[in-house]
Amino acid sequence: MTARRHALQSLLRLGTAVSPCRLYATQRASAPPPAASNELYDVVVIGGGPAGCALAAVLGSLDALDNKRIALVDSGKLTETRQWEPPADTYLSRTLQITSNNKRYLAELDLWQQCFEDRVQAYSRAIVTDALGGGAVDLLAELSPVEADAAFMVETKNLVSGMLKALNRTRVDVIENTRVASIEAAAWPVVTLSDKRRLQTRLIVGADGASSRVRKHANIGTYGTEYEQYGLVATVCLERLNDAAFQRFLPTGPVALLPFPGGFANLVWSLDADLVQLLKAVPEARFADFVNAAFRLTPAEMEYIYSLLRSGADADAVGAEVAWRLNVFAKSNADAARLPPHTAAISPKSRTTFPLRMRIVDSLTADRTALVGDAGHVMHPLAGQGLNMGLADVQCLAQVLEQAAAAGEDLGATAVLDRYNRQRYVRNLAMQGVVDKVWHVFGARSKAVVALRSLAMDGLDRLPAVKSRMICAFMQ
Repeated sequence: MTARRHALQSLLRLGTAVSPCRLYATQRASAPPPAASNELYDVVVIGGGPAGCALAAVLGSLDALDNKRIALVDSGKLTETRQWEPPADTYLSRTLQITSNNKRYLAELDLWQQCFEDRVQAYSRAIVTDALGGGAVDLLAELSPVEADAAFMVETKNLVSGMLKALNRTRVDVIENTRVASIEAAAWPVVTLSDKRRLQTRLIVGADGASSRVRKHANIGTYGTEYEQYGLVATVCLERLNDAAFQRFLPTGPVALLPFPGGFANLVWSLDADLVQLLKAVPEARFADFVNAAFRLTPAEMEYIYSLLRSGADADAVGAEVAWRLNVFAKSNADAARLPPHTAAISPKSRTTFPLRMRIVDSLTADRTALVGDAGHVMHPLAGQGLNMGLADVQCLAQVLEQAAAAGEDLGATAVLDRYNRQRYVRNLAMQGVVDKVWHVFGARSKAVVALRSLAMDGLDRLPAVKSRMICAFMQ
């Protein structure tokens, strides 16, 4: 591990960060190197997810880049995604939370309007509770009068489909169903595709996710934390309409219900590897009771239920135990205002899982290379900030490239890319550090820590001005 990485890790622990940027003289746009067999581009974006599609669409709409060649490359069937027709009776389980600022940015670019907006749920209230200590805070109860809604829930496919529709109206070359075979280092890097095409470009942008091939080609190192947990996501149907988000921190990890129209909700449940497989195997007819239990039963009761699952007990017998305990809870004097509506059912075959980790990069840029989205930062989904950070990357990089093009600079020059790295690296690192610390604090079982965090939550709930400032900071 490099000395710089040691320094960055130390700074992360201290809650501060320094961007590993370099200063170079400004480089003017140079003539393309001779490459008769190569297709020449100014920018090649690798990855057709939300961040990659957003960046390609933005760059393709900028007047300053009107004379630039831009390509978006993805191994998926982007045409099918663009033509996606949503199901009438459910929602997809892969979803995104978009802040009001990012929603406004996408709307200004006419990207948001291309989505099926009737499938988007705005919300302005999120209730967070601590199962061990009993603390609770209504995080979005006090909003700035400027914003009617703090966040929006949208299916990933819905958002990407809308972006591709907007992208289809730009001058960007969309190269789909084609994987990257290799990336060669040269004066301008050369991207060889599986169909034998060779794209030579001033700038490669890696928007190809947490296992980014572009990042590996650029020799940008990563480090971080394996949480040794998985996220279990599913689409559930609630007993009544709901427009609030609910999150409960259990000793085994947070569980959240995020609202969608028509009484649907997105479940995101963090669990140890063995538990996630056991809960994924629970019959769909019984699974709703387990979701209700996660928001209502005590940690001791949940541990007992987990022990039954681990022992191989019959799923119906465990389900009956859960139902009995929920019936007892229903007769208690629990504060119903802090509880989500009961989950009535799970959408068939909607459960899926993914590993939970934090990944920090040594830099967002390298020689003629930039990273956006999960290629440049991965963190726990408990705050729902992953794509929002990615869209902030997109907005910043697009602005830097627009200014460089207007000044006649080489879009892939180190001086240009360093401006992007200076603006985004520290902010991404700070958000990753905050989310990681929240996960560790709420995962602690020490009586002193439990008491302090619940005291802090209850105190925060009584300070609307502080809540408002905190939410505004997260929603930037």
